[in-house]
Amino acid sequence: MAKIIKKRFPKKELNAWLREHRSWDHSEWIDLLDNLSNQGFHEWCVSGAGQK
Repeated sequence: MAKIIKKRFPKKELNAWLREHRSWDHSEWIDLLDNLSNQGFHEWCVSGAGQK
């Protein structure tokens, strides 16, 4: 039987980013989403609900 791999939420990565960024602008947010997408969290970064 095939295993179902659950896609995890990037909580650890977001918390690390927030420790360094107390404020941010749109371009920094887009850079974060691009970085997370490259790390394999693509499905969280492409939808509007995932971006919020």
